[in-house]
Amino acid sequence: MIRAKSRQKTEFGDFQTPPELADAACRLLRQEGIMPASIVEPTCGEGFFLKAAADTFPQVKQLVGREWNDTYVDTARSRLEACDMSIDIAQADFFQQDWQTTLEQQPGPLLVLGNPPWVTNSQLGTLDSANLPAKSNFQNERGIAAKTGKANFDISQWMITHLLESMPEQGGVLAMLCKTAVARKVLQHAWKQGLPLEDCSIRCIDSRRHFQAAVDACLFICHVQPGAASRQCAIFHELEDPRPASILGYYEGSLLADREAFERHRELLANEPTRRWRSGLKHDCRDVMQLRREGWTLVNGLGEAVELEDDFLFPLMPAGAIHRGETKSTEQFVLVPQTHTGEDTLKIATIAPRTWAYLQKHSERLAARKSSIYRGRPPFSIFGIGEYSFAPWKVAISALHKDLRFRVIGPQDGRPVMLDDTTYFLSFTSRKEAKAAAARLHSDEVQEFLSAWIFWDAKRPITTEVLQRLAG
Repeated sequence: MIRAKSRQKTEFGDFQTPPELADAACRLLRQEGIMPASIVEPTCGEGFFLKAAADTFPQVKQLVGREWNDTYVDTARSRLEACDMSIDIAQADFFQQDWQTTLEQQPGPLLVLGNPPWVTNSQLGTLDSANLPAKSNFQNERGIAAKTGKANFDISQWMITHLLESMPEQGGVLAMLCKTAVARKVLQHAWKQGLPLEDCSIRCIDSRRHFQAAVDACLFICHVQPGAASRQCAIFHELEDPRPASILGYYEGSLLADREAFERHRELLANEPTRRWRSGLKHDCRDVMQLRREGWTLVNGLGEAVELEDDFLFPLMPAGAIHRGETKSTEQFVLVPQTHTGEDTLKIATIAPRTWAYLQKHSERLAARKSSIYRGRPPFSIFGIGEYSFAPWKVAISALHKDLRFRVIGPQDGRPVMLDDTTYFLSFTSRKEAKAAAARLHSDEVQEFLSAWIFWDAKRPITTEVLQRLAG
């Protein structure tokens, strides 16, 4: 029974809204001057949010709730039966509901509020769940972006986006509890599509306190107004803060974490970057491809002592060492079987027979790499490799850490140092060029310009897309 409940919580994102949070959210909406005639909650659960709304907005004529779980429908009806207004609570599948028609039938002004499921489509996939929208590439990911996981999305992102797209004709207010990252993705999609939004805000909540969830979350509010064209959103660090901490903006399809900081340093924006930020190499087989020097012996991740030629063996600088500034030397090494993506690897057999024998010995592990990017490629292929990888000097930053620390990395024992795919870097032919670039990257104006694009609560806040925004 406990396992069944756990599966339901996972599959349906079943985190009921605590009454005190529902009350606080509704009070805030009323303080902002929102006075709805009808309120719709598309995933109403046990009815806590609708009850708070009924108590906060006594002028409401119609309360509408839809919910997948039959038991919750009965509970919600019981909770609302004493309310002096029209109540319409029914069992329904969100993904089968005609929301545009449902919303158009309600008397205005309209408020759509709720707490949609906090679960991703990939999590549902592991459960073979049918609780999913019809498959479509609504994020417009292409090629390798989809293959490497960028196509994964929160179900609430799809739901909120769909609701906003169903509202433009009549307008109204949408107020949803969701992950902060979801709110940003919804805004980015809505602004790209030209949805008529104004007076948008993200008000942070304590998700650990309210939902026992270790994730950044918020009350996301959007005013849908025919003809509106706002492209900014106020960010509040606390639900009831009187003034925003910053203003989220939008520039050519991308979100700005701090619109005002961007405007102060707009002249640093790149038109045609003269240098390209690269990601380090990707091999997805650490135990075989990475080795460590122990005394005079090389040892792989399986604990095997290994003897290899130097031809395809290069020093490796991990992201953690780069972040800490430990860039003078390394005892770690990596096998680099190719000089560019797709290069034939059979040459290794002639040039470095011991290395070839080693790779052959572990060929099953390398062939078992799960990512589809290796399919149809030469044996032992890697990615993120090119002429830039072999440059003697680099300026690098860890993608795993949440600050803008750039490090100069030079050759070791006459060999260029390799970086892994959790690191981004620029390539240089001389130490002087690399030092000058690092100094510029640490200047106050560049740090503020880059920070204007970065959402520090993201899993990997620093990206090549952000770094490439900088001119020069």
